[in-house]
Amino acid sequence: MKNQGAPMRHPRGAVVTLPRWAGDLTVKLLLVFLTLLFLLPLYWMFSGSMKLQSITMSVPPEFFPEKPTLANWTKLLNGSWPIWAWLRNSVLVSLLTCFFVVTISSMAGFAFGTKKFAGAGILFFLLLATMFLPPQVMFIPLFLWVRTLHLTDSQLGVYFAMALPMIASPFGIFLVKQFASGIPKSIIEAATIDGASERQAFMKIGLPLLKPALATLAIFTFNASWNNFMWQSILSNERVNFTIPVGVSYIARTPAFGKSVNDIGLMMAGGSFGALFMVLFFVLFQGYFVKGITSGSVKE
Repeated sequence: MKNQGAPMRHPRGAVVTLPRWAGDLTVKLLLVFLTLLFLLPLYWMFSGSMKLQSITMSVPPEFFPEKPTLANWTKLLNGSWPIWAWLRNSVLVSLLTCFFVVTISSMAGFAFGTKKFAGAGILFFLLLATMFLPPQVMFIPLFLWVRTLHLTDSQLGVYFAMALPMIASPFGIFLVKQFASGIPKSIIEAATIDGASERQAFMKIGLPLLKPALATLAIFTFNASWNNFMWQSILSNERVNFTIPVGVSYIARTPAFGKSVNDIGLMMAGGSFGALFMVLFFVLFQGYFVKGITSGSVKE
């Protein structure tokens, strides 16, 4: 007769599952670790802006500044560097780029997503193929075009020229097209039957339903335009036309202290100044970003 009180043994190879709270805790700890890991470069740049030149070059380096100073920030904001003009240029160029990209991508993406016309598939495939072209191969013809249009002759023209390479965004058109494909065709057909024109259907139906996608596209575009360096450095012949990335690069190339060395603390302050506004922009619009990313992931 078997002993009823004997403990049960787990069969070999049985999977022992962790409690749910343990799994949630593990995921949260992993997310905290990754967050700190990604924030480490920002912290190192900001802490470096609070150090003197002699301390920034010390070995081993100070992870926590023992004697923080605002000398680098004072030199950056009140010195000979036109940092506020660089900030103005970055903001205007980024907003101008966002306006053109969102406008063109919304119209083109809505047409690809809701309309059926001859050659639509081939045309969309060719559009996506341009995403594999490195932007550097377009710099020479774009620069010649900009010079032909005399856009570099005025400050406003320079802003348009800096935004020019990103105006027609294949990624933006693709993103809007994917969202527009989910719009029920019956809604657009009902509006057409009621006498609405193509423009009215786009303005009254398409744009309100595409707001999450357009907000996401605007955030991506603003970030890409803000961090654009190579094309903007080609067009910036004078310091007053620099954007934040070009200006920080110029500081990095300028010797300091009467020697052939760079002012690392000032470079860190310039980088922190530019990153501050980008982080602020993302924090203000992160709700639209999350909504645009997750929209359509859950079906009713």
